[in-house]
Amino acid sequence: MAYTFTQEEGNQFILECHHDAAAVGRKLASNPALAQAVNPVLGESALGAAGHMGRADIAELLLTSGAKLELAAAAMLGRRDVVREALDKDPKLAHSGGAHNIPLAFHAALSGEIELMQMLWDAGAQAEVKHALLGAVMKNRLPLAAWLLEHGASKEVETYDGKSPLELAEQMKFSEMAELLDRNQGRKLPAYIRGIGTAGPKS
Repeated sequence: MAYTFTQEEGNQFILECHHDAAAVGRKLASNPALAQAVNPVLGESALGAAGHMGRADIAELLLTSGAKLELAAAAMLGRRDVVREALDKDPKLAHSGGAHNIPLAFHAALSGEIELMQMLWDAGAQAEVKHALLGAVMKNRLPLAAWLLEHGASKEVETYDGKSPLELAEQMKFSEMAELLDRNQGRKLPAYIRGIGTAGPKS
């Protein structure tokens, strides 16, 4: 039986691949072709959506249903062999990204794999690795967060809604992560100190 879907159905499925494993499982059971869905406007696949959200459970559902493994998703899943093989063939891929051009290093941070981050570091992606702290915080990867901080991780990175790594850890009630970031001055500096604005704090 040949399965098909409309672009609108594919786009809706990709949205669900960000967060809703139950809906993804139900839809794949009735139409496995959705695993191949791509939103051409956003440049985001179903697997790419699961990848940058750190949803390994959804990614595995998609792969089981026939989705083609993407490098960023492989990094999120901690598949070191896949990433190593890709970098051996083309070291420049260390600077590549997944959906929305989110760096490979961020996806790797979601996995919590220190060895994987070291691999990217050694491949020349130090700048990207230093900006991957949010990925470790997002999935509460405490050992990796400590490693990133030891390697000069930027604490000025922000979530899409402006939260610092420490604020994100506090919101998600990751107490040990919050303590680690607080000890390492993980609070975002005020905008005027970071040079984003010219005005000082309001009195």
